[in-house]
Amino acid sequence: MSTIRLLVVNGCSFARGAELAEPEKDAWPAVLGRNLGIDVVNLACDGGSNRRAVRSTVQHLESIRAAHGVGYDQMLFVGMWTALSRNEYHDSGIEDGPVRPDLGVRPDLPGELHWQRVADWKAAEGDKPSKAYLRHLFSTTGETVNFFVDWLLLEHHLTGCGVPSRFAFAWEILPDPVPAEAVPVMRALRADLVFGELPPRPEDTFREMVFGRVPFGDWDHPLREGHQQFAEAMLRWLGGDERLRFPVTGRSGR
Repeated sequence: MSTIRLLVVNGCSFARGAELAEPEKDAWPAVLGRNLGIDVVNLACDGGSNRRAVRSTVQHLESIRAAHGVGYDQMLFVGMWTALSRNEYHDSGIEDGPVRPDLGVRPDLPGELHWQRVADWKAAEGDKPSKAYLRHLFSTTGETVNFFVDWLLLEHHLTGCGVPSRFAFAWEILPDPVPAEAVPVMRALRADLVFGELPPRPEDTFREMVFGRVPFGDWDHPLREGHQQFAEAMLRWLGGDERLRFPVTGRSGR
């Protein structure tokens, strides 16, 4: 068992730390990494999709490993899943900049702005590709199946590289009940790698865990106290996992 030296996180604004004054310090990945005694690379993107999280993780994992001088087995990946109604497409001719400065922060990755985000929040801003996607291409059943397939492929890719992985949910993103077409793929996933249960209970998702208990920003993001509470919950979960070893103790995070 190798000691984990680097935490790599991906997801949307709930993982990036939107509406925090100092997300690099106060977002839950930063707090978690600090408590575990390890460095953090946060790939999360405001308004990002699950497809984007999978793509950018696979695309940049090797360069991150090399830049930090660690082995694959010394990295811990934590993915935080977001809304199924989001997707992306590539257009090398234009850049997808922030719609609002407080909601549009994207990681500094090569070529990242050529990946265009499509989502309900962009449709509300008048984005034509997002409106067309939601009107003509999106279906809850189809996107639930696609989500689980993408997750399964990412999980297997990380396992093949030797990278331990864990997963959590930003909020209740899955339909209830999960469509029958998606259930066999969901059952192929390793539920022991998921914070809480699969499918998740509301109280195991970041937003629902802290909603009504801590301050939220104007755009419905938990603020500093909420990130602190979720980081503490993740610390207890990861610290109790005998399959992981962190520098803070030399064994597990407990």
